Amino acid sequence: MSQRAVPLTVIKGAGHEYIPIPEGESAIVADFHSVRTETKDNPSYLTSGFYRIQPGPTRNIPSYTYEETKYVLSGQIDVLDEATGVTHHLVPGDFAFFHVGTKCQFSSKSGGLAFFAVTRPIITQHPGLQGREEKIASKL
Repeated sequence: MSQRAVPLTVIKGAGHEYIPIPEGESAIVADFHSVRTETKDNPSYLTSGFYRIQPGPTRNIPSYTYEETKYVLSGQIDVLDEATGVTHHLVPGDFAFFHVGTKCQFSSKSGGLAFFAVTRPIITQHPGLQGREEKIASKL
């Protein structure tokens, strides 16, 4: 049984927008790229890192079972959204949000680098971070 793919959300030029911050208020109030999460797992996770794609063949991604954001830092990352058939050409400053159920294909002609955050545990831990995990106190 095939599940219907969920379209991803893309904000072109997200990093190039300027929102003035009212005098006396901190920059935290200028969070203008919020996406409501659908994660229901307990405990919930937020994992982040850097995604590098090299030029080459398309990488098929199974349907997302978690949420992910990517903010492109350099190069170009092409994402074919299988729900809409649209290929998004993401360049520095672009932001993409992959909802649970999103199915897509990644490719790049020149290579690219993005910062990502996902609502899942880490898959492969960086050796320099082993033993430095954050301990979360359980509620009493």
